[in-house]
Parts: sequence; structure tokens; C-alpha cells
Amino acid sequence: MRTTLLVVAAALLSPSVASAQRTLDLTGPAHRTLSEPFSQVAGARGLPGDVAIVSDQLEQRVFLVNFAEDSRTQIGRQGSGPGEYRFPLRPLAAPNGLTWMLDASLRRVLTVSAAGRFQASLAAPYAAVPGGLGAAIGTDRAGQLYFEGSSFDAETGRFADSVAIVRWNPTTNRVDVIGRVWSGGRIRVERRGGAASVARSALPFPEVDAWVVLPDGRIAIIEQRPHRLRILGGSPPGVFTSPELVSTRVPVTAAERNAYREREEAARMVAAGASGAAQRRPPTGDAEFPATMPAFIASSVLSSPDGEIWVGRSFAFNAATRRYDIFDATGRLIGVATLRRDATVVGFGSGLVLVARTDPDDHLVYLESYRR
Repeated sequence: MRTTLLVVAAALLSPSVASAQRTLDLTGPAHRTLSEPFSQVAGARGLPGDVAIVSDQLEQRVFLVNFAEDSRTQIGRQGSGPGEYRFPLRPLAAPNGLTWMLDASLRRVLTVSAAGRFQASLAAPYAAVPGGLGAAIGTDRAGQLYFEGSSFDAETGRFADSVAIVRWNPTTNRVDVIGRVWSGGRIRVERRGGAASVARSALPFPEVDAWVVLPDGRIAIIEQRPHRLRILGGSPPGVFTSPELVSTRVPVTAAERNAYREREEAARMVAAGASGAAQRRPPTGDAEFPATMPAFIASSVLSSPDGEIWVGRSFAFNAATRRYDIFDATGRLIGVATLRRDATVVGFGSGLVLVARTDPDDHLVYLESYRR
């Protein structure tokens, strides 16, 4: 099953629809900018009072950020005990003002209060589906967590070309597989020393589908080929599929390949600084790059607390800006956001967009908030 990008040019829309769209320019001065940088922001969740919970995936630390005071404070610490973590992923909304984060190493769901204090963690249902769970993708307002399953089936010893969408109710401990999303499968590539079997999602500019959770528990799946949006669930349960949408594929030229390799090397240097050990690997060969970029960047797809779907489109190396298409919970294109090419949307607050901007000089990440 494949998922597609929902990219519709304004020229394809009727004047009445196009004029109703909003345009967000997130390239100028931010509402707030945190002066202390991060290494790799996995995600951020805005809280009342210009506060946010932020996880740094490379440093493997969690922070309570106060934009108004320009401060960040590490909460919790590395370890395996209460209030400790090993590999915290993106923070997600939880009932009663709490925040949940999946710890991919300890296989439990961390719980953090609005004040930044760790509470009792939840035992994630890793045994619920063959192959276990991958990342926690989102939550709904009923307090259910949604995970992406693994493409590896330990029972058969094989990889599938799709992954399960898993819904877990922590209160009842009920687990349901409510759909599947195309993950790109595995392909053979030529590398130094011979051919290798590689997950498509691990290659440069991977063409894989993405999905997000809407507040009412419906699932929005964004597909690459054909380009469309599918929404699962609702009451009564059903499937909405948008018409095929138009987008322009960006060619992968030598400039894109070289820029990708430079980012690889920069990431290794930052990782070496964070871990104290250099990570050596041959640069990605030309044969591993696709001819064109995907219609959208799967890792950039997010949903906002009010049910908007944000889809980051691919962009060329020499582009000065990048674009996010914004859809409502019915799959209708309602706006476009423009960011600098080195910026990525990593979360939302009340009326705010949280953006991580990578400085081209030191390759560190600076967190910004913009009004929306």
C-alpha cells in the first residue's frame, strides 16, 4: 500500500478556493528564538506560557524550554530507573496536560508533567504485533497512543513492504491494528565491497509514505504514488481518498548529491562531539541516490493540535526557501507555509509553530517559535 503527497498548485484551484487559503511566511524574524542550541531536535511540544518540552535525539536528553526567559533546563537524566531514559523520542500530547515520549531503548512510554517532572512510565505494548513497534507517531484527544509497527516479522524472518498502524489504549491495555502504510520495502544497492539489501527509508531522499493522527482518532495517510491523501476512521468508520494531486519532481543532480554528503559528514562530526567517538563510514555512492526526489519528505509530515496536516515538500539544493502545504482534517488544502531552506517544523504550541533551524556554519540547531 502506498501513500502520496498532497501537493496542489494554486493554479489548479478555483479562484474562490485559492483566495481562501492562508499564507504563512516563516522566513523572517521569529516570535521567540532560544539562544542555546541543540544537536538534533527530535520534536517539540508547546505548553502554555511560552514553554515547550524538547527532546534532543543525538544528545539523548530532554529539556524544558522557556522562550520568554531564553532558558532551557534538562529534565530527567540518562539511566534506567525512575525519571531516567536512554533514547527519548518526540514528545506527544497526553491527557490532563501531561506529555508522553517513547523511549526506544527502554521500550517504555515516559510521562512528564507540565512542570517538567517525570512521573510513572507506561509499559509500551511491544509484543502486540509481529516485529514489535517502531516510533510513537501521535495521540488522540481520548488519550490513545498510535505507533508504527516494524517492517520485520520475527515469526517469518522476513521484511514486509508495509508497516502496521497500531492504536493502544493505556487505560484498557487494548491494542488494535487499524491499517497499514507502505514503507518502501527493501532494495538492493551497490556499495563498496558488493551489493547490500537496504531499507528504502534508510537511503538518500527516500520515497516512502507517511501518516499522522488527527485529534479525533482518524488517521491521515499521505501517499507518494499516486499523490493523494487518505483518511481512515471516523464515525461511522470509513476511508476518504482525495483525487490524485499534481506535484513536480525535483531532479537529484550532482549538487544535491554533494550537499547530501556534506550534511552526512557534518552530522558525523556533531555526533562525534556529542558521543566523544568518531563514526567513520564511506560517503554515500552515486548509485544509492534516486534520479528524483520524492514529492514530499516523509519525516516532515506533522499534525497540529487543531487537526491540521503539515506536509513538507522536497526542494532543490539551490532553493532559498522550502514549502509546507497545510491541509485541514477533511483533506482540503487550506494554506502554505514558507520556511528558510535550513529550517524544519518540529512541533506546535497554542497559536505557534515551533521550528528547528540548522546553522550552516556550526551545524547546530536553534529552536524558534513563530505565530500562526
